[in-house]
Amino acid sequence: MRITDATALSGFARKTAESASDFASVVHNLVMDVRDSYRPELHYMRGPGPKWRAKHLPWPRFDSEAVPPAGQH
Repeated sequence: MRITDATALSGFARKTAESASDFASVVHNLVMDVRDSYRPELHYMRGPGPKWRAKHLPWPRFDSEAVPPAGQH
């Protein structure tokens, strides 16, 4: 009889701990939502940065093929 009581108590303790953990998680999420309000500067995109430009916009070449001869436009 004692073994079943210990098992029942263990199951009850586990379910109580899970419920307490779920409740604590909900309270924590609510506190974080209230404390961390929307800050648009964190989401504002200012355009492509230097790494994107280096990859997508090659530097202009200054050799005879890239520059048209004087007098031709």
